[in-house]
Amino acid sequence: MKKSLLKFGSLFLLSLLVIAFIIPSSTILAQAESSDEEMVDIIVRYNDTVPDEDTLDPSYKNVLTLSSLPIQTMSVPRSAVKKISSQKNVNQVSFDQEVTTSETSRTLSETDWNNNLVGSLDALDDNLTGNGVKVAIIDTGFYAHKDIKYAGGYSVFDEYPEYEPDPWTNDHDGHGTHVAGILAASKQSPARGIAPEVSLFGIKIYHKSEQDTTTGRLMKGIDWAIENDMDIINISSGFKTDNQSVSLTIDKAVKAGIMVIAANGNSETAKTPEFPAAYENVIGVSNINNEKKLAYDSIPAGLTGFSAPGRGIYGLSISGGYENRSGTSQATPHVSGVAALLMEKYPDASTSTIKDLMQRDALDLGEPGQDSQYGYGLARYVPEDNSQGSDDSQTGNSGDESEDPSETDNGSEEEKPASNTPDDNAENENNDEDSEIENPSEEKADKDDEPEGSAETENPADNPDSSDEQEVDVSEKAVWIRPDINEKSAVLTNEDLESVADNGVLAVSFDYAMDDIEQLALSEDQIREIRERNISLLIARPDIEWLIPANNFQKGSGTVRFTKTLTSDPDQKDLAKSELYQFELLANDQPVHDFKEEMTYRFFSDLAEVDKDMLYHWNTDSEKWAEIGKLYSNGALVGKISQTGILGVFSPSAFDGTAKEKDEEKETEDKEAITATDTNSDSNGSSDDQEQEAEATQAGVSESSDTPSPLIVGGVVVLLSFGGGFYYFGGKSKP
Repeated sequence: MKKSLLKFGSLFLLSLLVIAFIIPSSTILAQAESSDEEMVDIIVRYNDTVPDEDTLDPSYKNVLTLSSLPIQTMSVPRSAVKKISSQKNVNQVSFDQEVTTSETSRTLSETDWNNNLVGSLDALDDNLTGNGVKVAIIDTGFYAHKDIKYAGGYSVFDEYPEYEPDPWTNDHDGHGTHVAGILAASKQSPARGIAPEVSLFGIKIYHKSEQDTTTGRLMKGIDWAIENDMDIINISSGFKTDNQSVSLTIDKAVKAGIMVIAANGNSETAKTPEFPAAYENVIGVSNINNEKKLAYDSIPAGLTGFSAPGRGIYGLSISGGYENRSGTSQATPHVSGVAALLMEKYPDASTSTIKDLMQRDALDLGEPGQDSQYGYGLARYVPEDNSQGSDDSQTGNSGDESEDPSETDNGSEEEKPASNTPDDNAENENNDEDSEIENPSEEKADKDDEPEGSAETENPADNPDSSDEQEVDVSEKAVWIRPDINEKSAVLTNEDLESVADNGVLAVSFDYAMDDIEQLALSEDQIREIRERNISLLIARPDIEWLIPANNFQKGSGTVRFTKTLTSDPDQKDLAKSELYQFELLANDQPVHDFKEEMTYRFFSDLAEVDKDMLYHWNTDSEKWAEIGKLYSNGALVGKISQTGILGVFSPSAFDGTAKEKDEEKETEDKEAITATDTNSDSNGSSDDQEQEAEATQAGVSESSDTPSPLIVGGVVVLLSFGGGFYYFGGKSKP
């Protein structure tokens, strides 16, 4: 009998041990199977070192590492985007979108929008690359970037003995290199040019020791281009007042069969182009964005000019890498590139015929037909089978208006406004005195004329049921970045905002190492850009997210605050099932209380859906908690409200039966006190229990969880099995 009991006890013990290990394992497997979420394609740009592909999470698929840039592309679970963006070595994360035209199944990258807009990719399909066309760019110098080839060059300072030598291959500013890349960067470059196989010549007229140059040096550069039989001269510089000598030099170039294309200039108030773009025999160029809208700080094209992309253009950098720049300087090489493509296609055509073709194929913008804002329209290459019917395709974009500052993007760096003007006697036809030409370097424009939001905006009434239809839509225009830290505030760089498309989302990601950072500081210029380009801001912490529409930011410097330090003491705060956060928006250090649009709040909670928890907002007027969301989506409770304040996750029962719960808590505390008294009789046991409790707390066991951890269940089963084993093996315990 004893043997049968022993055998039975052994089998029972083994069975319980197996069950103890199967329970947590099956739970983990079930969690893994339920995490079958959507995969998204992203582009990860690192600050420096790119991690080895083998070291990445195994769930990341289709990983591709670029050799020329610290960039990887990959497919990841959507929930991993925030985790990746919060890593210290990650500069930004953006979605890799596929775009195709109606003519081809070509896949475009996020940096190809300008090429697509002017039709250079269609030209590439037609085997047109500008081959054989000689183009001279007159600028600050030309860095020997690996993505571009020059047929030759010239520095006007080779003939100025009073100046320190400054060869044409030295670009001290980066402007000339960027302009040249837009025109002629290789087909394999991530910043490929409009006409990548032109014969490119760089003419340097800016000295490294000076910010500006002179009209005399400009004329010398044009003269060199004439002597060396150029087909096109690109001038991404300008000056304010007519200079007859420059006009005569350009006349000579045009008579020699050279097409001269120049930037109109950047100004918020000027309505007529700067020189040399203002000359009748020069093609002037204005700056439009990716929505074909005239940039607010671009001088209009005038009746005889063209429009071209110039906002946030990805191009070559003198660092050997790539950068975004903006301005009519960037728009001009697009038009030069289109002209070069047509010259290759029609090698016997005169420059006037090429210009006629450009006018015919231009995409009409603004008012129907030729207008003072966009000139002939968007300069572009149109395939032969579409060119004859191009007029029909233009009508869909008629009626576009020049961007109002409240609607336009403030893109990347803007060109520096002119700080020097030519001699006041420039109207004299015999005036040969050198005028200073403004430095073409870009800088951010200062714009602040968007109407400020009304202080009388009425807050929409809370609607607890509206959350059933809410969806957090952080679109694929979102760019995820890890912010810089300045003392106790997170801060953004200009590049962070430049990387976001108009009407997009900038997601600012914080990891657990940044838990003490509870606010984001925004400069007046950054607030202006957010408002003008309609950029929504997403604060993304591990446990919460806060999506703020652009219209909710007011003029001036701003602070976005998300702190666990509460300025008031709300009722029932001890019953919260999440950390309570206080959200604030400040304008010029003053709290903002009225908002034009609802903001989306997300609180992440593993058990919120199971426990039927809800998201609540503390109403300071009624001093009550108000439900704002019960939608559970992607691991978070979601709510929308046009207010800031204190938010947190609660069980509805916390407010339905508070008194009863407090009585139950008091009874539980009394029982625990009695148990503790009894347990104190065994000092060793008490010590062991305390140590086990501390270890469990450190392991992350939540006291608020209604469901015991699988590991705890397994442990209890094991202990019980040993208890049962002692009874079966030993019979009665010994005295």
